[in-house]
Amino acid sequence: MNLVKFTTEDNPIFINPEFVVSVKKGMKDTAIQTVADKYTVKEPVEMVVRLLGADEVARDITPALPKSIDL
Repeated sequence: MNLVKFTTEDNPIFINPEFVVSVKKGMKDTAIQTVADKYTVKEPVEMVVRLLGADEVARDITPALPKSIDL
């Protein structure tokens, strides 16, 4: 079992990369969703995905819809 250490506000946590569902960037922190719980860590997104073993980072480049559409 391979565990990766991440820094949180309280204590460091150890996460098994096999149980990670998603990694999302926040304003200041990074959210890691696992099958059991959601964690907020201090490391940047690029570092988190590399530590978890990802070869590349998938980015959502879908443009947001305007707030109002005039027809």
